[in-house]
Amino acid sequence: MKIALLDARKTRSVLKRLIKDYDDIQVAVAWGYNGKLADLLMENSSKFRSVTFGLNGFATSPDLVDRLIGTRNAFIAKADDGIFHPKLYLFRARGKSEAIVGSANFTKGGLGRNHEACVHIEGPADSDIFEQIQRELSGYGVLKQRVTQMLADSYRRQYDAARKQRGQRDPILPDDKNGGKGLTSPLAMMTWKAFAATAKIDPHHNFRRRMKLLREIQRLFASVERFSDLTATERKGIAGTLGKSERIAAGLAIHDWGWFGSMGGNGDFAGLIARQERQLSDAVDCISRKDPVSREEFEEYCRRFRKAFTDADAHHVGEFPTATRLLAMKRPDTFVCANGKNKGNLAEALNFAPTTLSLANYWDRIIVPIQSSPWYNAPRPSGGDGELWDYRVAMLDTLYYDEDA
Repeated sequence: MKIALLDARKTRSVLKRLIKDYDDIQVAVAWGYNGKLADLLMENSSKFRSVTFGLNGFATSPDLVDRLIGTRNAFIAKADDGIFHPKLYLFRARGKSEAIVGSANFTKGGLGRNHEACVHIEGPADSDIFEQIQRELSGYGVLKQRVTQMLADSYRRQYDAARKQRGQRDPILPDDKNGGKGLTSPLAMMTWKAFAATAKIDPHHNFRRRMKLLREIQRLFASVERFSDLTATERKGIAGTLGKSERIAAGLAIHDWGWFGSMGGNGDFAGLIARQERQLSDAVDCISRKDPVSREEFEEYCRRFRKAFTDADAHHVGEFPTATRLLAMKRPDTFVCANGKNKGNLAEALNFAPTTLSLANYWDRIIVPIQSSPWYNAPRPSGGDGELWDYRVAMLDTLYYDEDA
């Protein structure tokens, strides 16, 4: 039995030899890259017994994932509880084995510039240490998935979104229970060109007037430090609870404030808006006007939003239509108001049953697939479509509004 300690560059050199010399290759690493060593590995893919790369944290190259599509005995793995984080390389041939165990991932840094420490073991294939490594590798079977074109495309879209600090921390795979189907939905794969063209049709309302309404609401938010600093009439307009007579009396009849979700029928919510309820104002204020909105900020908003109803002893708890109306008006680049008039079509476009939508799963069902989509991640266009891009998520209402719902 021979044992040696390797740094990153020596690990790379030994791996090159092992990939070439051995006819049985097993690898399980947290992250992988698509460089020259990956070329060598794929050239020897006929030797794979099991080669698995993790996807947690989006640190594996989508180009490498693409190369694994349809490759026999090649897999990806993603742990939902903790992180898939091993670095195990095992090679066997003619009664002999060599293994590398340590800190080095199959990445440019892990096999080059990083400070890594790996143990290189060489000896008879039936040695106890190699049997232990084999058992560990076999134990990852429950996490492994074969790479399909659908999975690779979905991962790439989420990877690109995460690089722009718009996506979640870990990918959601197509068969994941929470939101997986949405990532392969028509809306998640829509292009910017298709989105912009469809939004401008706006068959039930007026596209230009919708844009003017959102522009006015953004102006109102920019004019104050806190939501509660706005007048009662302005808050009602933003919340979609402003009645026709009030609109006329306040000189605000130029806009139809009920577009993007009329909430006048929700008496408890309308009352909280009119009374300047503190918790409700705090909820709106915790969402930044410009910085990317994180899941944690959204969850804090939801907590405060619900608490506003409890503190006010309201008869009904606020749910997704009223909560998302305020979100969509403050951040039309991030949220869409999901309500009775668009929920059915929006659910169909994102591959979920409309009856299952709630404020608790709104982020996973709607926001996650949206933030992975080409239309959402397209660069801001010059000219007139720039403002549509600024309001693009709220403007989904133009695509999915159903007058008869």
